[in-house]
Amino acid sequence: MKPYRPPSHRPAFAVAALAMTVLTIALSVAVPATLSPAARTLPAGVAQAAAPIDVVISPARLDIVAVREAKVAAEASHDVAAKRDNPG
Repeated sequence: MKPYRPPSHRPAFAVAALAMTVLTIALSVAVPATLSPAARTLPAGVAQAAAPIDVVISPARLDIVAVREAKVAAEASHDVAAKRDNPG
């Protein structure tokens, strides 16, 4: 009987996964943090964003009025009892 030998490509996959993890972190965290603020400015020909516009909401206040019904589901209904007693 031959002894069990695990496949030899498993360590290669672990090294590849580790390398991709390091590359992903470097590209998404480290590289943007090292960019200079001058690289984030707009070119000279591009217009800047316009100033915010003042907006008036009319009416400035909304009054919401709610009325609760007197009957609730747990309250006994007299109509059901009357129909049950009257077989007609």
